Amino acid sequence: MMRRLLVLVSVVVFVDAMLFGALAPLVPGYADEFGLSKTGAGLLVASFGAGALLGGIPGGLAAARWGPKVAVVAGLALLALSSFAFAAAEGPLALGLARLVQGFSSTTTWAGALAWLTVATPRERRGELIGTAFGAAVFGAILGPMFGAVADAVSVRVSFAAVGLVAAALAAWAMTRP
Repeated sequence: MMRRLLVLVSVVVFVDAMLFGALAPLVPGYADEFGLSKTGAGLLVASFGAGALLGGIPGGLAAARWGPKVAVVAGLALLALSSFAFAAAEGPLALGLARLVQGFSSTTTWAGALAWLTVATPRERRGELIGTAFGAAVFGAILGPMFGAVADAVSVRVSFAAVGLVAAALAAWAMTRP
């Protein structure tokens, strides 16, 4: 039971951290395609972080008020929707808004996932399991730019739609957990 929750939390934070760095290899193409200035490209890159900043407190409050599981499911649903929106985006404003919502959803899922893991874990194992989840997040952050490069080479639309499907599947999995 605990192992499945650890896998779920680890995959959730892995995907969130991966998405944070995924945009880096895509920026030059978007700058060319949409004629973005350095400021415009910087705003596009910053939109995920801005969403995370805006979502941190509401995500924590959601996890405290409605429970960690609800926060995880809601965050993953937002991540799925924003990833589909990013895949379908036709301009820099739509891309930036999708990234903003991805960042917002990220902090909601993190708050819920880490709270869920904490309350479900015996005190003597909390450090170990939270450390394992953070290790998955670091791995995701390392692979994020590689995901972006693969998306650029294959298809941004298909790659981010796949992330949306993964997020939806994770939300469904989270809903089945006690």
